[in-house]
Amino acid sequence: MITHLSMEQLLAVRDGDRSEPVLAEAHRHLADCADCQAELNRLHQRTARLRALATMTPGRDQFPAVKARLHWEQSHTRQRRLATLGLSIAACFLIAVVGRHLLAPPTLDAEQQLETAMSNSQLLEQRLRDWKPDSRVLDGATAEVVMQLEDKIAALDAELARAGSASEAERLEKEVALWQQRVGLMNALVEVHVTKASNVDL
Repeated sequence: MITHLSMEQLLAVRDGDRSEPVLAEAHRHLADCADCQAELNRLHQRTARLRALATMTPGRDQFPAVKARLHWEQSHTRQRRLATLGLSIAACFLIAVVGRHLLAPPTLDAEQQLETAMSNSQLLEQRLRDWKPDSRVLDGATAEVVMQLEDKIAALDAELARAGSASEAERLEKEVALWQQRVGLMNALVEVHVTKASNVDL
């Protein structure tokens, strides 16, 4: 029975580590094993796609203006209504994504689910860039919702960067779950920008 390389060994081979005899043997095994070569190639692709993601950092430079606007709007019921509606939209998108995943039959394997989620996330990021949110004005309540969503996306990206240290089965399962959560949050972020930015002056 052929024993293939573990994720730890693949990561060591990817990084060119030959510091131990077992790692040197892993390099030799890779040269003769098509399955391990394919797995290493998939690992390179995932790493490249993760590094290519746009860094989701909250717009902290706008926080003083947002804080001043929030203080001015404290006496207005519209702020509470918009904030509640924005969070409801985010919650609905997350429930929809997770609900479809739980109720749908398992027609895709984990690798396909991961590829689908990564592609959907990139499409949503492109849609957000096309919308050019930095050039649009948001009211204080909506800006606060946007910052909360961006914080959650940044936290997910940090978890994705650490996911490679788990075992193969655990890593793949965790990556699928994290990417699907990211798609839900990106959906919510796009929806908040598109629906709220046009309603600021209402």
